[in-house]
Amino acid sequence: MIPILLLLAFVVLLAAGLVWMQVRTHRLHSVSWENLIAQLQHVPARGLEIVALDYMEPRPNQLKLEPEHLWGFIGGMEGLRGMRRNANLLIALAAYVQRWNFEESVIVTERMRQDAVQLKRALFRIRVEMLLRRTQLRTPFYIQQAASAYYLMTRRLLALYETSHAGLLPVLQDAM
Repeated sequence: MIPILLLLAFVVLLAAGLVWMQVRTHRLHSVSWENLIAQLQHVPARGLEIVALDYMEPRPNQLKLEPEHLWGFIGGMEGLRGMRRNANLLIALAAYVQRWNFEESVIVTERMRQDAVQLKRALFRIRVEMLLRRTQLRTPFYIQQAASAYYLMTRRLLALYETSHAGLLPVLQDAM
């Protein structure tokens, strides 16, 4: 009897999660472009770029950035929260381009979804490390992974707007 109840509870939770995701996705897709832009939160772009490129483009002397500098570059916990909140908005902005450039938008949006998975995974690991109050030895690596994923998302989105609707590009750049 207990295994059946556990299975039933799992199915109900899974169904509720799917419904919640559909409602959230529908809400994002029904928002205007201007409202999406207005919801973007500030994330320190230059610091984020420094951390991301340090991770993605290895150079000699790879121990250039110290862990405490990473926090400052990304804006600390508030920067991490901003990245998490913005991830879905960036994907919605990419999906918005389907109105002008369907083929490229679909591919870029999917790539950005994959980047968002990496971002959210790294942010989850940072939270777990902080909650467990471990030595946080891996936290700098997770910060670099999160910054890299978010940086890739922003670069993909800007490139998509550059080729699809350059008139909106300056507004998007200012918002990010």
